[in-house]
Amino acid sequence: MEERVLSSIVSTSKRLMKWASRFPRRRFLYDELKGVDEEYYVGIKGIRGVGKTVLLLQLAFETEKSVYFSADSTLLKPYSLYEVVNELAGMGFRNVFIDEIHRKAGWEEDLKTLYDEHGVRVFFSGSSAVDIVHSSADLSRRVVLKELPPASFREWLNVKRGTDLPRLSLDEILSNTFEATELYMEYASAWREYMLRGGVLYPEGGFFDALENSIRKVILEDMASMREVNVKYEEDAFRLLYLIAKSKPFEVNYSKIARNLGVSKTLAVRLVSDLEKAGLVIRVLPCGNVRKEPKLYLTVPVRRFFERKGFSVELGALREEFFVNHARHLGLCYPKGSGTGRKPDFVVNGKVFEVSGPGKGRGQRPDYVVSEGLLTGGNRVPLFLFGFLY
Repeated sequence: MEERVLSSIVSTSKRLMKWASRFPRRRFLYDELKGVDEEYYVGIKGIRGVGKTVLLLQLAFETEKSVYFSADSTLLKPYSLYEVVNELAGMGFRNVFIDEIHRKAGWEEDLKTLYDEHGVRVFFSGSSAVDIVHSSADLSRRVVLKELPPASFREWLNVKRGTDLPRLSLDEILSNTFEATELYMEYASAWREYMLRGGVLYPEGGFFDALENSIRKVILEDMASMREVNVKYEEDAFRLLYLIAKSKPFEVNYSKIARNLGVSKTLAVRLVSDLEKAGLVIRVLPCGNVRKEPKLYLTVPVRRFFERKGFSVELGALREEFFVNHARHLGLCYPKGSGTGRKPDFVVNGKVFEVSGPGKGRGQRPDYVVSEGLLTGGNRVPLFLFGFLY
């Protein structure tokens, strides 16, 4: 490798690590990544804009003999990932932090070779579509891969408003609803703003331009790792996201998607699956072995982004989406019989939740009614509290 390229990597790395060290806030995954046994390489996957780069740089800044680079750098196009890391190891670096690793062809095989040679330890980030379990290089035994979801309501408040709000477990929320509501009630109304500008951590100036660019890159670049992306595929992906965004909960099924996009039902299923792997769509599956189609939701703040295209988002969909985005890591599913003509129910840890407006009652006799506002009692839980789950 040319000396000027290596010099550029090192100088850029120092500058960016120093820049990231100025951010006192860390995503919740930071401590977990620090605790991974040194025997393993460490990977972070997630949708664009959730803070993967800053997290990598923060880790690098506090790790000895570290260097950072982005795999999509123009300067590195003539070189393989193995070549770049090997040259850095020869300079004395023992911890290499690689951003956007999926942008380098053959990265899985290069990573396996580097691991087997035991010359350096690698930390890397990649798109939500990164899959080491089914990798041809068999990375599952060598890499601990963690997903960094969009910033939660709690994290968004901590970053944007300078608060220091703690995480709450589901049991804490359900058993201490009144106390938690009293303690954090000043943040209850902010959930709507979170649905508009939360999830990703872009600056307010140019927020939606950055978000649109991010969505396009997910479709054109990140999803390209799963299959060939042509103009028709790109258009269908955007039209599908728009269709979900303007629909009420449970209105969109595979047959409707196929009709609207002019594709087969098989292709509609595949497109939904691709968008889910890319981190833009959330599928909530039926509980048990019921043969029903999933409920489809969007990652925050994609629904409100598409609202700017000329329609008003259904408020009930926003409430459900807030709940789904925060509870999905707890084994979220929906029960048999839920759907059109009934209130939208979810099951989390064996408990049934009904998400409704502030004036709705216990129509389906769920275990808990999740509603906008501050009312508690009678198993009613304010919606905003679920934003403290992670």
